[in-house]
Amino acid sequence: MKKISTAADTKEISLTIYNGGFGAVKETRTVNLTGAETELVFADVAQKIETDSLLVEGLNVLEFNYDYDLVDRHKLLKKYIDKEVYLKDRESGERKSCRLLSVEASGRCVLEDNSTKEIYIDSQAEIILPSLPSGLITKPALIWKIGKSTSEDVKVSYLSKGFKWCVNYVAEIAENALNIAGWAEIENKSGATFENTKIKLIAGDVNRIEEENDDKYVLRKSIYICEESPAPKAEEKAFFDYHMYTLTNPSTLKNNQTKQINILNGLNVPYKKYYKLDRNSKKANVIIEFSNKQECGLGRPLPKGIIKLYKADEADNSLEFIGEDRIEHTPKDEDIKLNIGNAFDIAFNFKEVERKKIDGFEHFKYQYIIKNHKEETAEVHFEHYIWGIWEMVKATHDYSKKSASVVEFTVDVPADSEIMVEFEYRVDRRKEFVVKS
Repeated sequence: MKKISTAADTKEISLTIYNGGFGAVKETRTVNLTGAETELVFADVAQKIETDSLLVEGLNVLEFNYDYDLVDRHKLLKKYIDKEVYLKDRESGERKSCRLLSVEASGRCVLEDNSTKEIYIDSQAEIILPSLPSGLITKPALIWKIGKSTSEDVKVSYLSKGFKWCVNYVAEIAENALNIAGWAEIENKSGATFENTKIKLIAGDVNRIEEENDDKYVLRKSIYICEESPAPKAEEKAFFDYHMYTLTNPSTLKNNQTKQINILNGLNVPYKKYYKLDRNSKKANVIIEFSNKQECGLGRPLPKGIIKLYKADEADNSLEFIGEDRIEHTPKDEDIKLNIGNAFDIAFNFKEVERKKIDGFEHFKYQYIIKNHKEETAEVHFEHYIWGIWEMVKATHDYSKKSASVVEFTVDVPADSEIMVEFEYRVDRRKEFVVKS
């Protein structure tokens, strides 16, 4: 005896979506098995289900198959080869009984008239099939051969590809602070619709063992500006070594649908703007830096995503796009630095002005000339790399040692002026000899 279960029998369903392009489906359905059933058809599952991840509670499963032989014209016609079908004249409505001889991949058919034995090739008449043949289904389904079971409910869990999510951040930047909103963008291409579903989002890099494929995916770059402190529609908590966002209300996620949910907001977040010289491109990058701290209006895990920045034009108060950058998963209490573009009015050049050797030390002297054509003071940072065992001999400006081979200078360049940063360091070129006894 066969029992068919569809999405209409769903009692409870939840969906957990991961950054890696997959999701976990957990569903409870009412099946009311009497014990006489030997087969259960569990329909309306995701087409991209990973069948090796399947967990079933409430059934004595002896064997299962995943049927994805869905109805289409070519498959349907192939089932009727050498069987009776009907040709219907589109104008008169007259029917002729025929035998289907062959079906091409293009859909062209060859038929034999059962009365006259005439052969019809690529007839323009309508082909009518008596009924849906066995072996074809209209929806993806798990088909279980089951032992005697008298369960009222069955619980099914599985992983499926075709789910993706990321966070799109938008920030409105003002004179001294910025407002930022994070929107979770969720896409369902699993081949199934999930009605009234509890949705969780996992932020973190969960390890998956799978082969590389070309199913690359880029979420749409949507624009959502933070309103007057709306309440986020998700609750965040730490979960194992990841972070989980649980949507506060059940939601319907249709197949081939993209949904946007606001999951975090930060208002009046202080920031600083400065310029960082890029010696390779000879441009000055515009850097926006702020702290992901509670006292700064944030202080929560920020999933990876792209942050778009906007600034109001004082002339008409319209928001204008000023740049974007990508962030990785960022824990609370960490700083975020965004490179949003190249400054138009900051110019610089640098050169090695002297090199000499003194007592086994090689001396290097460099000059950085930085020009600020803006009408306000510009804070400019630049790094200089030094290889070997070295020490600074003299410098016109203060610097910080970032690592064994990197020093960083930070200078304020007044409006519509230029400054020169000059420094000299020496590298030990003496050879050390080790005498072995």
